[in-house]
Amino acid sequence: MGRMNRKGEESMNFSKNIIISITLLGFLFAIAGLASSNVAADNETTITPTSTNVNMSDLTANICVTIKNNKNQPEFFSISQQYFQVTPTLEWDVAWTYPKAVKMLTNVNPTNVFNSSVNSSLNSTGDLGWEIGPGETKTVSFELDAVGDYGVFLPNSTTPNNFWPLIPDPGLSASFFLPNELQMLNPNLQIESWNGTFNFDITNINPVGPNVEGIIRAPIVPIDSELTFSDPKADFIDTSTAGADAAAWNVSLSPFQTINYVYSYHYPKPSNSSNIGHGSSSVFAPKNSTNNTTTVPSQNTGIPYGLLALAAVMVTAGVVYAKFLR
Repeated sequence: MGRMNRKGEESMNFSKNIIISITLLGFLFAIAGLASSNVAADNETTITPTSTNVNMSDLTANICVTIKNNKNQPEFFSISQQYFQVTPTLEWDVAWTYPKAVKMLTNVNPTNVFNSSVNSSLNSTGDLGWEIGPGETKTVSFELDAVGDYGVFLPNSTTPNNFWPLIPDPGLSASFFLPNELQMLNPNLQIESWNGTFNFDITNINPVGPNVEGIIRAPIVPIDSELTFSDPKADFIDTSTAGADAAAWNVSLSPFQTINYVYSYHYPKPSNSSNIGHGSSSVFAPKNSTNNTTTVPSQNTGIPYGLLALAAVMVTAGVVYAKFLR
């Protein structure tokens, strides 16, 4: 009897040791994942600029999208005239639509917002969009013109400058969005293809002095999409953000010089694309569907999903073993 009790105690201690080991390993993985979440893939530290020597203007977007209604009922979709990936929110005028858009029953975008800088009224007609019938596939095109004083896009967060006397110059950053967010907001609708061409000017605002030089990235970049065209030709593709191929240019501008940039993206990215990004848009979800805000992993917001998932599995295994298998 004493021998059996000793065996039972040894078995119980062995079970407890396994439970403790599995749980500790799980927590270690979780801690390692959280610690690495703010570190870039190349172990870079993100330095945030506070101002620039250039100004962005005349930003336009020409969009052509093919959408399928998978439901046996009519559905409606409208144009979003607010872009929430920058601060302050970027607002747009609808320049034209094809086929002709109709006025929506409700408004999501603000109406009758007078913009003195361009002497126009943003969305004075109310929200514009289209009906798509049961089982129908519809292709629509439209142009959006940015309004207001949007300057350039800079990151929101700032890294303290503890790296005296030398720091890297980050250049101008890109912002990102999901082309297929419509089908996340309304699963009855499916984005079959999305094509966007963006146009913008960059001007050196210094009246005198040496040339301004650095890296300019495409200001708006769709996730999981292929760069199909750029003029001037992109000097390289920045893939530091998961799932994104951001066009980037190495520039030199003399005082008051302006350079025009045009670039195009196609969604979804072909499987044989040469511009392979890191990850897929399938792991990203809208942060707040009420305002179409989207967040993707970056140097500041990246989450190591594999490590956290493994940690969760290991902790769960320890709990299950403790409760049912010991």
